[in-house]
Parts: sequence; structure tokens; C-alpha cells
Amino acid sequence: MEGWIIDAYADYQRDSLVTWLWTPGGVRRIEDPAYRPRFYIHGGRGDLEIMKRRLGRLDRVEEVEWASKKIDIRSTEPVPVLDVLPRHYRDLHPLAELVNREGQFHDFRLYDVDLRHNQRYFLQHDIFPLSRTAYNGTWKRLEEPFALEYELPPLNTQALDVQVDAPEGLPRYEDRLRTARLGETVLEGSEEAILEDLNQTLREEDPDILLTVNGDPFVLPYLLQKAESHGVDLVLGRERQRFRHGEGKSYFTYGKIVYKPTQYLLRGRLHLDANHFAHRESGLHGLAEMSRLARLVPQEMLRLTPGTAITAMQVNEAHWQGYVVLWKKNLPEVFKTAESLVLCDRGGFILEPQVGIHEGIVEVDYASLYPQIMRTYNISPETIFCPCCKEDGMVAPAIGHHTCVRRRGLIPVYLDPVLERKKYYKQKKKEAGPNQAVYEARDCILKWMLVTSFGYMGYSNARYGRIECHEAINAYARELLVRSVHIAEAHGYEVIHGIVDSLWLRPLPGHASVEEVVQRIQDDIGLPLDLEGVYRWVIFLPCKTTGVGALNRYYGLLEDGEMKLRGIEVRRHDTPPFVVQAQTGMLEVFRQAQNAREFQDAIPAALQVLREAAGNLRKGRVPLEDLVISKVVTKPLEDYVVLNYTAAALRQLKARGFKTEPGEYIRYVITDRRTRDYRRKVKFAAFLQEGDTPDEWEYLRLLARSGETLLAPFGYTEEGLLPELS
Repeated sequence: MEGWIIDAYADYQRDSLVTWLWTPGGVRRIEDPAYRPRFYIHGGRGDLEIMKRRLGRLDRVEEVEWASKKIDIRSTEPVPVLDVLPRHYRDLHPLAELVNREGQFHDFRLYDVDLRHNQRYFLQHDIFPLSRTAYNGTWKRLEEPFALEYELPPLNTQALDVQVDAPEGLPRYEDRLRTARLGETVLEGSEEAILEDLNQTLREEDPDILLTVNGDPFVLPYLLQKAESHGVDLVLGRERQRFRHGEGKSYFTYGKIVYKPTQYLLRGRLHLDANHFAHRESGLHGLAEMSRLARLVPQEMLRLTPGTAITAMQVNEAHWQGYVVLWKKNLPEVFKTAESLVLCDRGGFILEPQVGIHEGIVEVDYASLYPQIMRTYNISPETIFCPCCKEDGMVAPAIGHHTCVRRRGLIPVYLDPVLERKKYYKQKKKEAGPNQAVYEARDCILKWMLVTSFGYMGYSNARYGRIECHEAINAYARELLVRSVHIAEAHGYEVIHGIVDSLWLRPLPGHASVEEVVQRIQDDIGLPLDLEGVYRWVIFLPCKTTGVGALNRYYGLLEDGEMKLRGIEVRRHDTPPFVVQAQTGMLEVFRQAQNAREFQDAIPAALQVLREAAGNLRKGRVPLEDLVISKVVTKPLEDYVVLNYTAAALRQLKARGFKTEPGEYIRYVITDRRTRDYRRKVKFAAFLQEGDTPDEWEYLRLLARSGETLLAPFGYTEEGLLPELS
């Protein structure tokens, strides 16, 4: 058989690994009972001898033997370990926890405990998901893991959705199922009939992918609960199963709270929820790229982060180098004096922007700066402070951390293919052709993977993170930016803004060509530099509280006619559509301006766009759905002290029996800013009724604020615009 692997999972009832292979003749289920997961224990020789005898007496252990394994990427020498083979798949984690407790949580270090079974299996057989693969009793991959050009099978994708009677405005599990839709087929009748018809349609259509919107939070758990209440054996996958995978949870990451709902994975059929990050950002092709690189099946990869993908790639690289993977990492930070902390604990280099409008500005960006630094300067947990290169290692500027020059680190090795792919797809997406959208999707997801590859270096729980690596990367970045500034100034350019990996340059009389400057900087720092573009005009905006230049809030018109927007209302998820439309209208007016003088001449016309929007609001011509504000819940309702708009919306939800977790989005319309009654302060979007009216002044204020955002450098303020609009 030849085809593409679309799914793989451990069957705990049969102690086997099941793989689903998509072939032109149909999907084939392949069960392998020979796969047996193991884990390893390292500790003192005497302690290991005692543990070997104890484990050997347990029914849950089939075999425990001595082995020799490489356990620490800082050393290439194997050491004696206990090789433990559990009797059943389900025994692996309980046994590991038992050993951990017996060792007082510090006597033993355990390895290969929490790796996903399908990832282990793929590594063992050198195969990976969504790849062309042959099977005749043994596996053989038919394409390279890092192939730049590859095809996906023509998977049959069917959208699954339900319509629910929702008397409370939001659908609940107890509400009546009105209809279900699978692809183009609409299923109607009684709830039981709909569920039976859904089973039948799934058998007939046999889709490879069920595509849902809010499938994990609602659609699948709702259907399964209805099926249970009616005694219908609903089989959404290609075989019967227990559906739930983990419980929903809220967690804090990169400065924001995120909610991860319970996962509903199918067997042999992929359930893709379009609301999850990877699909939302890059669709199926971006998800496939990440899945292939990480060797994690698509529907699992969809529910994980790009950070998990890069961790999986690191684990894969460690495996190929012969290492086992540590469970519950605990690598302490190297002791630092107060003076060294001041030197080391710094971020990227920033030059405060010059507020106002500028013409002819050149923007240059480093291509994937931090990952390029990690690769170029061999920054990895095992190469930093290596004992072999104390005298001649590569030394990070100012802070003195050195990295190895004799052995290439795990992190640079895993980054090589990712950076090369990013460079390739970035170029290919600029070329018109039938695969342009495919290249754009792959480039997009690789960008997120590279961003997190740096962030995970400073993440204490990352398998291969180390804070000293994070410090060294920032030190190199600061030095490179300063050197770039000096080169640009020496070639006749004034730097008007710089932030971490980007520079905005104003050409002065007698300046060298942009191409020459870019080439000279590249030659000096040894890293690639991209010319982002030349602006006809660009406006750097001030901070409202201090008046100094905001670091990442600007908008401008490039010479190719593209508008570049950062940090303004049209880029924010919580801006109501009414304000987005008004600000977009102002930007369209400014798009016609070819220089700074024409821009300023266009300000009256742009203000007229604001006045017309305000007039439509005052006359009741703006639909309520265009006034809906989306906010992320940052904490439980009981933690809100002030009755702000979010708290009022949460209290409305609670009064109707709905629970909202931190990290989830809520949507509401502001109806009365002054009242202390949560029922009238806002109206939750799903509870809106005919006759509800918005708080006109509050939306005019948001409109005036959007005008101030664009025109603040010219003296316009929210307070000055509001009387004119109202």
C-alpha cells in the first residue's frame, strides 16, 4: 500500500498503535501490536539496584534491564540507566510517578516518559504524518522529511454544523436540536432522527476531515450529549471511541490569558476546529507544514501551539542524535551577581521614534533575526558555557557568555531546515502561480514557529530552554543593531526609529543607494537583511499619556501602494466594526496622498468621514451588530471589583446560567455607561433584542478616539473631536 498517513494513536484497550493511511483506493487501518513504549531511570548505582529489584516484583512491569543511554545533551557519553518496559500502555505514567515518589522526587531522573505515543512510533519507523509512505508489513517513507515541495492528498472535507433552539440567546446542551448540516446535506426531523441520519450520512460520504466552527467548545459535545440522551450510538470517527481528551483550562502566555477547551479528537477521521490558532492563521496547508515538521498528527497539532511544534522538533533532533528526553526538567539558573544581572537582564535595543509625518523613509528588517543569531552563534543549552571553549569560544557582547566552536548545538541544527524553508517560501509566495496561497500559508506558520523558538529559550519549563541562551541572543541583537545604525549613518542616512530587528532610515543629501547600505550591513554582521520598502509617507504616533513616540504604533503608504498599519484600531480585535469601518474610510482618503503635503491637505476630507459615521450613529442607521465589542475575559467574575463593561456582561451570563472561563471571548454592546445596573450597562450580543439602543455618547467617544489615533501628530485630540461629532 502507498498513501499518506493522516492519523495515528495508541489503543490502550488492545495495547497497539493504530495508523490510518489514506490511499487512492480508500483509507486503510493498520494496527501494530509490536510497538512497546519504554522509559528510562538514571540515579546512583546503589539506588538503581534497589529500584530494579522492586520494579521486577511488580505485575505492571514486564521487563526491567540495565542499558546504556545518552541522557544529557551537554555530554556525548552514554551512562548506565534502567530500561523499564511496562506491561500495558496505561501503566507507563503510573510507574514513572511511583519511581519519582520512591526517589523523594530528587534521587532519580526519568527519561522518555511523556512523549506522545504516535510521535515515538513515527521516530521509531522514520515516518511522519501527511507524507507519502509505503506499507507492506514494514514502513517506508517515500519523501524526505524536509522536502520543500510536496503534495497533500485530496482529502474529502465536509463542514459539520448544528442549529439549536436557544431561548436564552446562547445555545445550551439542553436546548433542542433543530437541524444538522454535513457538507451540503441538511438533516431535519426529531432529534433522534437527525442523529441517526447523521450516522448514515457519515457512512455514505465517509469524509476524511470534519471541519467545524466551535467544534471543541460546543458542536461535538452537544451532539454527543444528545446522542447519549436518546440512546443513539453516534460514531463521528471511523471507529467507536471515547471522545474527550483532557479538560478545558485557562493559562497565561506571552502577556495574555488564553482558554483551551476540551479536545474532541476522532479516530481515523480528522476533526479540525477552524477557531484553533493554526487553522485560523494558515488553514490546512499551514497546519500540514507544522504537522510534518513536528511529526505530530494534524488534529493534535491543531490544538497545540507553535511552541509545542518547535519543542517536538527539538525532541526529534535529540532522538536522532541518540539522546533520551528528560521528564520534568529542573535546570537552575547560573548564579549571577547584581552587576551581572544589570548587564544580562535586558531585552532588545530600541530607538525612540520621531513623532510626526516623514517622507521617503526606508524600512529595513533583519530576516528572522533571533533564530538567525541562534544558528550563526551556535546558541544552545549545551553549547553555552561549554568547558572546552573557555578561552576561544564565541563571546556574547557585553555580557561575556561564551558558546562552543567545536560542537554544533541541538538548537542550531533543528533551526537549519526551518530557516531555509522560511526563506524559500517567502520568495515563492511573491511569485504569481497556482500554489501562491499554499506558500503564503506555509510561510505564515513558519513565522510563528520561529518567533516562539526564541521565546522558548527563556521559558523555564521548555525542554531545551535556558535563560543564559536568552540573554546571549539579546546581547548579540543589541550589538548588531548598533553596528547597523553606525553603518547606515556613515552612508548618509539618519535613523528615525529602530526596534529590535527593524530600522527606519531617512536619506540625507549625498546618501548612498539603499541597496548598497543593505549589502554593507549584511557583509558586516553576516546575517540576511530585507528591504521592507520605501514609504511615500509614514506617520509615527505618540503615546497618549507621555507624548513620546510609541514603539510600535504607526501607519504609512509604501511606494508600491500598500498601506502598512501597526497598533491602530483597525488592527485590534476589540474594536467594534462601526469604528473599524470609519477608520478604514479615513485611511482610504489618505491612501490617495502621494506625499506629506497632500496628506495634510486630505485631513479635512478624512474628518468628514468621521462626521458622516457620527451622523449615521446619531440617526440610528448603524446596525447593533456593527457596535459589538469583543473582549477577552482576564479573570473569574468574582475577582472583578469594579462593575466595568466586562464584569456587567459576565454577570448577565451568570444570571442566565452560563459560565465563562478566563481566556474566552465575550461580545457585548454598551447601552448605558452611567448606570450601576449590570442588566442595563451593556447587552450581551446574543441577548440583543429589537428596541435595544446603544449608548450614543460612548460610541462617539470611541469614534473620536480613532480619529485622534491617526491625527494626534497634527494636534487633534479625542476631547477636541468629540464635541464636533456629537
